[in-house]
Amino acid sequence: MAITEFLLFVLTATIGGMFLCGANDLITIFVAPECFSLCSYLLSGYTKKDVRSNEATMKYLLMGGASSSILVHGFSWLYGSSGGEIELQEIVNGLINTQMYNSPGISIALIFITVGIGFKLSPAPSHQWTPDVYEGVRFVR
Repeated sequence: MAITEFLLFVLTATIGGMFLCGANDLITIFVAPECFSLCSYLLSGYTKKDVRSNEATMKYLLMGGASSSILVHGFSWLYGSSGGEIELQEIVNGLINTQMYNSPGISIALIFITVGIGFKLSPAPSHQWTPDVYEGVRFVR
């Protein structure tokens, strides 16, 4: 790959992180980390001819896809429980006004959202796949 492609991926990941800092609705909170994640998947497969890099990229892509689906499932529970609102302030106001903050649907939504973000950030106990990806992504010439 050329240096321009590498820099494009790094800049696109940076833009995803910047959008995440200003996110105030569910759609932006999902799309911004996905922009960051897709670029990091591509960067992990930067050395295409290395077998370990290909394996690491595949693990990273599969775990990222699974965590994204869990996160979207949690967002859909939150969207449904809040009465169809996507902005965070309106969700909080709607849940407080209708006394829905103690409902099992909100608990399920928060569990799915926490697990989805947890797999993306890979803290314990969802960190088993992370060392394999780090080991396979080494840039050896």
